[in-house]
Amino acid sequence: MTRRDQAMLVQLADGALTGADRRRAEARLQAIPDGERLIERQRRVTRALRAGHELPPLPSPASPRPAPRLLAAGALAGVLVLLLALATLGGDSTTERAANLAQQPATGPAPEASGQLLRAEVEGVPFPDWGPEFGWHATGMRRDEIGGRSTATVFYEHEGHRLAYTIVSGPALPRPEDARVIERDGLRMSVYRDPAHGGHDVAVFERDGHTCVIAGHVLELNTLLKLAAWTGGGNVRS
Repeated sequence: MTRRDQAMLVQLADGALTGADRRRAEARLQAIPDGERLIERQRRVTRALRAGHELPPLPSPASPRPAPRLLAAGALAGVLVLLLALATLGGDSTTERAANLAQQPATGPAPEASGQLLRAEVEGVPFPDWGPEFGWHATGMRRDEIGGRSTATVFYEHEGHRLAYTIVSGPALPRPEDARVIERDGLRMSVYRDPAHGGHDVAVFERDGHTCVIAGHVLELNTLLKLAAWTGGGNVRS
């Protein structure tokens, strides 16, 4: 499971999720192999902890070999699963967190167009103007810091669909491990679907040595690939 899956499993088991978040988590659970067994084990751990079972103390330099409190072997195995998930809550990679910005609102107006580019960039990497060519018009923008890196995100809309294009400062980040690699017009993209956000399609690629992430809802994946690969006659550098 991914880190997001582990965190979701804990939240679903302890009842922390409600409404749409719970429905998305339950849908994701159906896609995880052996998911029903895993969630039931996590629920047993949750019940055991609420019943008052104590966790074994963590080692410290002063007592490298502490005597653990008694805990049933089955519960201990489940607690380790729980601890792993709790340790990774909010631990998604910088790339995944950049994709999650697609769920956030714009905090500023859309950049103005300048030829085939927008008047916005991150360390020299500009945003494209997809409006004239594809009908995807920039509608807003936001800036964030993720994992110690500054990011800029431009939001585009077309016929009720919304995409977020995020550029991350600094050297290129590791690609998502479980993504498909697709090449379009010379651009290699790592592509995956994130069910946590109602089925976001995500494309991760590099422009001029920087990581770029496009995430959002499209009718066909080909649309996302075409937009990501577009260079505007060479104005968007590879």
